[in-house]
Amino acid sequence: MKLSAWFEMNPTSLNLCLLYFFDQSSRSNRSMSQRTLESIFRERFRETMMVLFMCMSAQLLSQRPFPEVPEMSTSSQNWRNTIEPIPSPPSYLKPESWALNPVLSPNQKPALPKRRRRSLPGIQFDTIADVFFIHPTMLLDGSAWNADVSDENMNASVDLWPIRHQASAFSSAGRVFAPRYRQAHVRIFSLGDSLSWAAAEVAYADIRRAFEVYLEQWNDGRPIVLAGHSQGSFHGRRLIQEFFDGTALAHRLVAAYLPGMDMYASEFDHVPLCLEPSQVGCLCTWMTYGRGYLPHWLLHKRQSPNFTAALVTHPVTWSQTVASSDYRDHLGVLRPSFRLSKPGAIRGDISPDGVLWIDSPKVFGGKWLQREDWHSGDINLFWVNIRKNVSARAREWQMKNEIRPSND
Repeated sequence: MKLSAWFEMNPTSLNLCLLYFFDQSSRSNRSMSQRTLESIFRERFRETMMVLFMCMSAQLLSQRPFPEVPEMSTSSQNWRNTIEPIPSPPSYLKPESWALNPVLSPNQKPALPKRRRRSLPGIQFDTIADVFFIHPTMLLDGSAWNADVSDENMNASVDLWPIRHQASAFSSAGRVFAPRYRQAHVRIFSLGDSLSWAAAEVAYADIRRAFEVYLEQWNDGRPIVLAGHSQGSFHGRRLIQEFFDGTALAHRLVAAYLPGMDMYASEFDHVPLCLEPSQVGCLCTWMTYGRGYLPHWLLHKRQSPNFTAALVTHPVTWSQTVASSDYRDHLGVLRPSFRLSKPGAIRGDISPDGVLWIDSPKVFGGKWLQREDWHSGDINLFWVNIRKNVSARAREWQMKNEIRPSND
């Protein structure tokens, strides 16, 4: 088996290696002044071999498939044939129903990476914007169709990964509100049957209610950044359609950042794709894959005579006319260790089929990191670029509307 294919089936081991290689890239300049090039090479070679051995050992011990793309078999179902019992709905006036709520839990703020913190746009609680963030699927195992928001282990996983590593990218625009919700199991996106749609409706009912409570209780006329990933983007699309597309609330939309889900121009009447870095009231969306790769579902769609490419925004250039980015345009990756890589690690292009193609990361050992599907890195790979852009769009909205920031 090729090493790239092996990594594709073992994301835990991949994340360990990603963490290691990005860390080595960040450490190299500091080490050069202390040791000879020859000694550095010998040490790095030994460390690389050790990490690869650890990765292979982890596979032999775990034997677990890729959790975000589980193998589905209709002949041997291991899930319930009804969505009942449905977990109790959360009350969004209570702090425990939110992963982040700066009003109900003011001390619970989005984290920032410790290193290079001074060079980042800060957590701007003095801006006029709010961010409503919808986390991706974390329900990957078990027979239930929807998660229970009182599940402490699930909440800890949500807080550790999507809240810490993804929602934090948007905190430069203002206060971040991130609801807990009865997310649907990841299998709904593979099956697409009636039970899947029913589970999705349960999840969206929570998102819709959380957004309504946010508008009623805490928005106070502030502009809104809508953000999410994967299943979060799936539900974010419906929020756009129901609350922003041709409605009175549309003028308050700074931008929607909804990567990791295919979206099409026909789904929106008045909310356009973002075409320029400072455009407001628009949608940013992308799906990240290795150069030249197209997922099987997209290959299937291409066979239709009515095929239309998905909408795509380049998360580095933020421009429809500049469809390619060079390494120098990339500002940094947020690694699994919650540290930033040095700038210049990613180069990417918008493909004719509506996906973002990237080359292997330009870091120490990057040639080992070839992957076909970078879905789980849609935000992390471009974390600093996203953070800078969302802050700029919030300022642009503020200038156009001539509204002073508040300290609420």
